[in-house]
Order: sequence, then structure tokens, then C-alpha cells
Amino acid sequence: MRASGVVGTVPARHDFVAHTAELALRLTADTPAELCAEACRALGLLVMAETGAVPPTGADLERTILVESVDAEALLVDLLNELIYLAETECWAPRTARAVSWQPDRVVLQVAGARLRAAPSRIKSATHHGLALRAGPQGWEAEVIFDV
Repeated sequence: MRASGVVGTVPARHDFVAHTAELALRLTADTPAELCAEACRALGLLVMAETGAVPPTGADLERTILVESVDAEALLVDLLNELIYLAETECWAPRTARAVSWQPDRVVLQVAGARLRAAPSRIKSATHHGLALRAGPQGWEAEVIFDV
């Protein structure tokens, strides 16, 4: 599955890569803040593909998501795990996301999402295994592995 969106000079994009009992998410964006927003969109697409979204009856359900962690790498994992938790407990997944603020230990996102037909069961958690977040020649890059 591949999708992309253009925000700055580097098109934000993501790819899912199959692993044995794992799934890797590779992200690219202009900034770490946009990388977090792209991670929201990517996970939302994956969850909605698995469970299906309830047809919208109006505007998407919006919320502000605040995540704090010890560093930028852990922040990305904790953000994804918060979204997995919301999908499982509230049957909700993000469609769009915009970073309001970002610091290496804190991110605030404005996220619009949809109700899911059922709680997802495929993804258990985002992990720190093989975690990488770095500035590269094409902007910021990250890879996160999910336990499935």
C-alpha cells in the first residue's frame, strides 16, 4: 500500500513493508512534525482498509492529540500506539492530520477521523525494534516496525 501528500518541498509519503509477524512503516516528510502527521494518515489508512469505516454522516470526527515522550524516536512510537489504542477502544481512525506544534519530546496534532465498523485486530503495537528517525537528503525519514 502506498500513498502520498504534498505539503512542502518534499512530498510526504509512506510505504508498508511486509515482515514475518511484523509490518514496517517507512515515512518521509519535510519536517519531524509532518512526519508525525504522515504517520497518523498512514496508520489510519491501514486500519480502515482492515475494518472499513462507517460512511460519514457529516464532517469527520475531529480531535486534538497530544503525545509526550522522552525523545523524538520514542515520540513517534508513542503517537502510533496512542492511535492504535483509539482504534481499539473507540473504533476511530485518522483520515487527515496536521501538526500544530512539535518538539523532540512533544507533539500536538489536529486530527480528523472516521468511526470504524469494528475494532482492528491486525496491529498489536508500534515497537522500538529497528526504530530509525533521521534527517536525510530527501527530508526527514523514519522506519517503525509494528507487531502484528
